[in-house]
Amino acid sequence: MRRSPLVLAVFIGVIFGSEGISAREIHVSKGGSDSASGSHARPYLTINKAASVAQPGDTVTVHAGTYREWVKPIHGGTDDGRRITYRAAPGEEILIKGSERITSWTHQAGGVWKAELPNSFFGEYNPYALTVSGGWLNYGQWHHRGDVYLNGEAFYERKTAQELIKAEHTWFCQVDENVTSIWANFGEANPNTELTEINVRESLFMPEITGLKYITVDGLHFMHAAANWAPPTLDLQMGAVGPRMGKHWIIENCTITNARCVGIILGHAPGVDYTNIDAYGDHIIRNNVIRRCGQAGIAGRKGATRSLISGNLIEDTNYRREFGGWETAAIKFHNSVDTVISGNLIRGVFRQEQGAFGIWIDFGNQGIRITGNVIYNTEAATVFLEMNHGPILVDNNVLIGQPIRSNSEATVFAHNLFVDCGYEYSPDTERRSEYYKPHTTKAAGRKSGTAQDDKWFNNIFVRWGLDQVKTAPGYASDYNVFLEGAKKSSFGDENSVVALYVAGLTIKDHPRGATIAFSMNDAPFHVKGPQVNAELVGVFPTVGQTIEDRYGNPIEVNADINEKKHTQPIAGPLADLKKGINTIVWQIKHQ
Repeated sequence: MRRSPLVLAVFIGVIFGSEGISAREIHVSKGGSDSASGSHARPYLTINKAASVAQPGDTVTVHAGTYREWVKPIHGGTDDGRRITYRAAPGEEILIKGSERITSWTHQAGGVWKAELPNSFFGEYNPYALTVSGGWLNYGQWHHRGDVYLNGEAFYERKTAQELIKAEHTWFCQVDENVTSIWANFGEANPNTELTEINVRESLFMPEITGLKYITVDGLHFMHAAANWAPPTLDLQMGAVGPRMGKHWIIENCTITNARCVGIILGHAPGVDYTNIDAYGDHIIRNNVIRRCGQAGIAGRKGATRSLISGNLIEDTNYRREFGGWETAAIKFHNSVDTVISGNLIRGVFRQEQGAFGIWIDFGNQGIRITGNVIYNTEAATVFLEMNHGPILVDNNVLIGQPIRSNSEATVFAHNLFVDCGYEYSPDTERRSEYYKPHTTKAAGRKSGTAQDDKWFNNIFVRWGLDQVKTAPGYASDYNVFLEGAKKSSFGDENSVVALYVAGLTIKDHPRGATIAFSMNDAPFHVKGPQVNAELVGVFPTVGQTIEDRYGNPIEVNADINEKKHTQPIAGPLADLKKGINTIVWQIKHQ
């Protein structure tokens, strides 16, 4: 029977989708073959094979196993309804590694073993022939981009082979024209029978094409990337995972472990018009576990614009303290506009010398909101606001142990709990950073670091207050609570309360979160603070905007760290604050 053209059109639309191409589920399995069809019954062997054929709307489902490859997507999606999704098969563990297993070690003496590999083993990128290098790397520059792992634990690099004899879990390398030699001290372990791995790949999931859009990466575990130090001056910033200045990526429910430098890179890449805010960014980075990265958990210049960084656990950044400098932080962004950093748990940021900040908003960022984060155990500032001209809204955070550092202007602090965390301002008149026409990346001017227009409302300070902050034009502070010796500012706080009450804060770490507990007396209930909103803080003169979202809608801080609405504004990050013990429980939503 001959069908009418209308019936045929409907039939084609149902079967193949609105663009005439059916959305497929492409399968990858360690028991597959790249010459197979990619179906569930006949899966591919490598993720890269799936990436080479995946089209808008397709889902690449990866099944359990270890995949030693750098996944390089060549296509992106077209919109949210036709993304290309790379996901772990439900309930299955997928490891994507930048390392290879080595079983050709020869015993030297004691716990020291040696592996010799032809340079051809590494292809075009040999991490043992390359040291970490780049701007603001101020110590440990002799370290290589490679690593040695025994049963998942990274060793410490040494400068000479002689240093290995007395120190287990250390390694040393030499590279000549033909051979790469690696010595390592395995103690009593036999590296040929244990799981012994070395880095060989620069990245793990990142295109070689700039600007791919609408890609989702969901539930994969990435390990052992060997990318270089990634300062903002590079034409191409590399990391373990990143969109290479793409747009509308979602990276969620993933784990990233032992990236030599950066875990997720939202950074600079060639071929992008940075004055066009619609050309890049708009990413969602959520519910990931990022640990043991040498430089930063999440970092990048410009590429985090309009992005949401939410619900991530970032811990043990630079835990080996091997190398570092003025780029070491759990989260670090340059030149980003309208970025939201919300609900993350950051703990353990380490250093020998410089760096080691929790969240570092560095140079020419605008319209940033830092909300609902828990940060502790950083060896430098919990939050560093460097050379920005506002507005920056810092609200409903729990910041413990190190003072906020700033040489920015137009920052609003509202409903935070600061414990041993004051505010240190250091003016910077030598440099000038950009500010933009509101909600664009088109420069409106440049200016040096200026103390002006910072505001503090409805916060709780424990042990360290605002008494060391010098007044400046536009500074305002009121409706705060100061406990355990914390003192008011000299330029406001007429309606704030000071009490000697001991909050007795405790932190209990969990593998996937933390519990913060503190006691409270009736002091906050004597402060009747206002709603913190655009009307209260006003328009900041340098940038010509107030606290507002990416669309220009005014922001009202009307919910707490748990997203519970305020019935009446009260100091601190809990809308239901009570006398006695209060708890804040942070738990990763990572599946």
